[in-house]
This record gives sequence, structure tokens and C-alpha cells, in this order.
Amino acid sequence: MRLKLWVKIVLFILITGTISVIVFQMGRKIGMELARENMQQIRLENELLAANESEEKDVINLAEKEPYVIDLLMLVNKDYGLPEDYEVELLTMYDKVNRAAKEAYGPLNEMLAAGRAEGLAFEICSSYRDVKVQKRLFQEDLDVLMAQGYTYEAAYEEVAKETMPPGHSEHSTGLAFDIVSLGYQILDGKQEFTPETQWLHENCAKYGFILRYPKGKEDITKISFESWHYRYVGVEVATYIMEQGLCLEEYLEEIGKI
Repeated sequence: MRLKLWVKIVLFILITGTISVIVFQMGRKIGMELARENMQQIRLENELLAANESEEKDVINLAEKEPYVIDLLMLVNKDYGLPEDYEVELLTMYDKVNRAAKEAYGPLNEMLAAGRAEGLAFEICSSYRDVKVQKRLFQEDLDVLMAQGYTYEAAYEEVAKETMPPGHSEHSTGLAFDIVSLGYQILDGKQEFTPETQWLHENCAKYGFILRYPKGKEDITKISFESWHYRYVGVEVATYIMEQGLCLEEYLEEIGKI
């Protein structure tokens, strides 16, 4: 009897110990899984927090970034190129072809409307064009002269008298426009004497425009006289420049900007 009791006790102890071990291992496994899930949850929360912080920083950066403001008196010529960070917001003109910087869009439309009200008819033959287009136009002119026997250097010098090198054209600012008579659209000496061009020379300053390459200033502008090329600078400056018979370079030198 004592032996059987002892055996039962031993068996009870073994069974109880085995169950305890199993329970312990199961508990440990469950604990590890819970800990792992907890770590994953913490990681996800940290990632979401980091993403939110990044988005908040982006919103702050966008709010802090000031819009690009065009300098209406920027000098773009053979010696001064277009600023590398230049930005321009363009608006399409009434003809659905030409485009203008938003700063010049309204004044340009007002000026042409005033002229039309007096029975004149204008044609914008050139407005904004990007640097790539300017490069193509300049190269085409070079090719024509080189085909006639000019050296590259001689052709470049000749073309640059009337066409600005890429990155140095006012047309890339969106503030410059070639405007001619609808009845005579040739860019030559006769354009100066059309009623439309004469009216523009007399009235352009009222709307903030100047004749950019005036007669007698070729040594300063380094561009031949162009009776059709107008540049927006604002009414006050335009009025002063046109009344004093200056070119833009002379005015900027006078105020100490160059």
C-alpha cells in the first residue's frame, strides 16, 4: 500500500511539474508575442509621428517661402544675363498666341486698347519667348551668315547687333514686346513712320513702357535702333526716361544701380 501511495505521489509530482513547464512555456511565448506586437505598435506610432512632423515642416516651409517678385528695372542685355533664379507668371494675350508677365499684362492691354479707340491697329509680333527659343533663333541667324562665308566670330558679332544671345534677351523676361502696325509688319526703318508706331512713341510712357532701343543710343545699348521694341518698367520710371530721352542703361547708371 505504501509503495502504491509513493508511486502516486511521484506521478502527481511529475505530472504537475510537466504541466507547470508547459504553462510556463506557453506563457512565455504569449508574452513574447505580446511584446513583439507592442514593439510593432510603438514603431508604427513613431513612423506616423515622424510623417506628421515632416508634413508640418513642409507646410511651414511653404508658408515661409515668399513669392518671387520681379524687379521691373532688371537689366538684361549683352553684359547682364537673365537672373538664374528668375521666375515669371505668364498670362496669354487676347490673340491667344502672345504671352506677357502678369505685371505687364494689364498695362499692355490698356495701351493697345487706347490706341485702337483712336482708330489704330496694332500687331504684337514678338512677346515672351524662353531661352531655348532664343537659342534656336540666334543659331538660325548664325547659320545664314556662315553659309554666306562669314566666320563664326564675324557672324556672331553681326547677329548680336539685332538679336540677343540666349539668356540675354529681354523677351525672356515677359516684360518686353515688339509691337508694329497691323498694316505694315516689317521690322525696318519704315516702321518708325507708321501712325501706330508714332502713337506708341508718344503715349507708351503713360502705361509704363519705354522705347528700349532708341535712336542715338546704339553705343550704349549695343543694339541697333528698334522703333518697335517696348519694355515695361512702370509709369513713374517710364515717364522720366522718355521725357529725358534716356535709355534704360543710362537711367540705371544715374540712380546708381549699375
